[in-house]
Amino acid sequence: MPALTASELAVMQDAIEELFPDTCNVCTLTNSPDGEGGWTTTRGTSGTAIACRLDVVQGREMLAGGAIQSFTAYMLSLPHDTTVAPANLIEHSSVDYTVKSVNRNQSWKAVVRVELERL
Repeated sequence: MPALTASELAVMQDAIEELFPDTCNVCTLTNSPDGEGGWTTTRGTSGTAIACRLDVVQGREMLAGGAIQSFTAYMLSLPHDTTVAPANLIEHSSVDYTVKSVNRNQSWKAVVRVELERL
């Protein structure tokens, strides 16, 4: 299969970004000593109002502590040049999500895919 040219890849990236119906924030957490042996967590943002699409990819229920607990996994699609890492939180529609994984090392980077779990 022939490789894409840079201009073909740019067209794909632009087309994908047009499909993003929402926005989100990429948040950072910084821990600082509180002077009493503990930590104070400060929340910041490394990216705001980033175009995105959030999809449910898996839902299940499991028994934990004698009660049924629900669990849902999400997939967030972001523009190809978005910087995000497992240390970040994602804020989408006033809901926080932890980053479980970020796709890396694909041949053609047309979109960044981030696996999330709701806090």
